Amino acid sequence: MSVLKLKNTYTRSLEVFQPLDPTGQRVTMYSCGPTVYSYAHIGNFRSFLMSDVLRRVLERNGYAVRHVMNITDVGHMTEDHVADATGEDKLAKAARELGTDPFKVARHFEDAFVEDARALKLKIYQGGEAADAGLHPRATRHVAEMLAAIQKLVAGGFAYVVDSGEVYFEVAKFPDYGKLSGKDIDELEAGARVGVRDEKKDPRDFALWKVDARHLMQWDPHSNAGWEPEDWRRYTQICPDGVDSRIKPGFPGWHIECSAMSRAHLGALIDIHTGGEDNIFPHHECEIAQSYGAYHTHVPGPHGSPDEGAPRNAFARYWVHGRFLLVNGKKMSKRDGTFYTVKDLLDPQVQGLSDLARDLEAAGFAGGRVPANVLRYALICNQYTQPMNFGFDLLAQSKASVERLQTRYDKLREAVAAGGADGVASDHVLALVSKAETEFEDALNDNLNLPNALAAVFTAVGELNQMELGPAEAQEALRLMDSFNDVLDVLDTSERSGQISREQVQSWLEPETLRAKAMHLKHWAEAPDREQLWERIEAGQLPAFEELAPVEQMDGAMIELFVAIRQSARKAKDFATADAIRDDLKKRGVQIEDTPQGFRWTLG
Repeated sequence: MSVLKLKNTYTRSLEVFQPLDPTGQRVTMYSCGPTVYSYAHIGNFRSFLMSDVLRRVLERNGYAVRHVMNITDVGHMTEDHVADATGEDKLAKAARELGTDPFKVARHFEDAFVEDARALKLKIYQGGEAADAGLHPRATRHVAEMLAAIQKLVAGGFAYVVDSGEVYFEVAKFPDYGKLSGKDIDELEAGARVGVRDEKKDPRDFALWKVDARHLMQWDPHSNAGWEPEDWRRYTQICPDGVDSRIKPGFPGWHIECSAMSRAHLGALIDIHTGGEDNIFPHHECEIAQSYGAYHTHVPGPHGSPDEGAPRNAFARYWVHGRFLLVNGKKMSKRDGTFYTVKDLLDPQVQGLSDLARDLEAAGFAGGRVPANVLRYALICNQYTQPMNFGFDLLAQSKASVERLQTRYDKLREAVAAGGADGVASDHVLALVSKAETEFEDALNDNLNLPNALAAVFTAVGELNQMELGPAEAQEALRLMDSFNDVLDVLDTSERSGQISREQVQSWLEPETLRAKAMHLKHWAEAPDREQLWERIEAGQLPAFEELAPVEQMDGAMIELFVAIRQSARKAKDFATADAIRDDLKKRGVQIEDTPQGFRWTLG
């Protein structure tokens, strides 16, 4: 089996991945998450999905991964693309424009982000992880940890307090500043990127704590003013002596936030830090500097690296960054109509973008909507270390690719369901499956080479399409497809098609077997307003078609029940009801086809 190699921004080289955990089993990963002042755009999600794929590849390699992605809900300034925290706080600006307070703005857009993240299958927002606040820390709830770090920086001489009560990190005290981005610290001259501030020792110094009486989000380092009670208690515990008396009420700078939240939820040292290339400088550069200044964090270079055994003055061993996303070869632009949020593409009509909906429909998307799995595929299908060029052509290609995979997956499930998995797969099929899985894993372990990984997937699908598969062989091929999907997560693995034999339908029509057949409906049918329905089923009577109107989730068993009721109506020569059931199933996306053996259904 190949070993995982990643492009490390810190060393600009491809390095074999080795976790810091002495047992070699646990991996810690921190990803810079959204700033929740607006809806997340597809460029944001390209970075988030790169982290998601990396996490899945790590797990495929047998590691137990703890993945943290923060929520920035204070302190990210409009001019934070330069090292100093200048401009207006993005949350405050959005609140002013929307006529509400920044806390409400943050919660609204955080909820919208979570909705998008779940639609695009970010694993960190699935299952129990979705509700784990420790995996999605909010900056506003970690000001205590930030002030504790700031106090250490001031006490250690790495930071200083100015007359306004603000705190700045003194870049000259950290000679490695610029190592991540490749910028020469001596070339970051006064006035090169920002205007010189008289209160700063050096124009390169960056803000750790901001003071602005107009800002609506304020924390007093010396009293409980502005604090949540729980956060104030924690602050007094981790800073029992308080902080420098010269630090005035204010709010944190963006850079200190991630250092504090990563340390709080992953520990002093972590394996991997991810983000977009726009995070490299100044954000991640500043994170490294302030974490070292406060805690003298350093990690050893991994085995085989240029600095093997030598300390890296950074708190993360691997720094992994995705390149920018372009639209039609250019930077996304609202003026040019090429700035897309995830919500814009998933349902443009709801976003008031009728022109976009029309264009998408013309590109082959029913209703002018891009399915979430197609958008996920489009955003992960190229090499993360290369810029991505996004456009309708890419979306159309992704749609065709996902549909091809889904068609093969559905047919394999049908074959397995129809014939079981008895017998032994042929050596030819076993060899195909083994070769495809090896090529897929080798590509993923080669710095997440998705183009090569997808080439392995479609080569296997093409070969499978040329073969007559027995039940056991279909089972092996289905396992291969599931293995691919563990990383890609673009397939609908719920039942989408199936065969219903006439014997299966007849079993619903026999009172002695009806109750056993309907047990999977018990939870649904026992709802308070459906007690009589379940009593009828227990008595061996089929439900009336009208009683199933509230059903929303269609699966194979529920479709089987609908077909049984339709067949019962046909036997009673109630063709109007039988036709009404057929039409209702169509509205639900279910097509029913009569066959000599019984019935075939397809969903979607």
